[in-house]
Amino acid sequence: MALFSNGNVPPAIMDGKDFLPGHRQSDPISGIFFYNGEGDECGGLIFGSEKNEDGEFFSGRSLTFDQYKQDQLLQIVVDEQKGTQTYGINIFDRPDKPLTEMMEQQRMIESMEEGPAKQAAYEEYHKGNARRMFMGKDRQGIVAVKLSDSQGRDRIKVFIDQNDIPRLEFLDSEGNVEYSLPPQDK
Repeated sequence: MALFSNGNVPPAIMDGKDFLPGHRQSDPISGIFFYNGEGDECGGLIFGSEKNEDGEFFSGRSLTFDQYKQDQLLQIVVDEQKGTQTYGINIFDRPDKPLTEMMEQQRMIESMEEGPAKQAAYEEYHKGNARRMFMGKDRQGIVAVKLSDSQGRDRIKVFIDQNDIPRLEFLDSEGNVEYSLPPQDK
């Protein structure tokens, strides 16, 4: 573990190297990073806040656990900014490819000329990398459980709406409600 304060954020280490130079170093955060037996960062607890001259603030907390040689699989998060708040638990799918290889692939794609080949490369790059579940309160103030497909698209939502009515919705891949309980008003 590494305990750190604002201004002393450790680098993102994998395979003995800082694979994201400068990542998070200027963020207003403190916390604890976790490392596996090989010295790779594998999650952490971070918290921080910032307030501007107008009194607007950002405040966030996050506890994460990462997949081996990859990014977070599980996150508990609280985020407040510009008068909105979200908090909950996120579960992610991650590809089997190491994050260091994915970062190199991303840099290669970014250097490509705009067009269908670049779009196809991005689609391939994002396969297996999606939020699959959220349970908590979203920015609109709705408390929900959202289950998503392998592309990260919400497909099932169980929530309490703005009128305190419990709802269950099944969505198609475009986000349109296919079936709901109680039935949607026509």
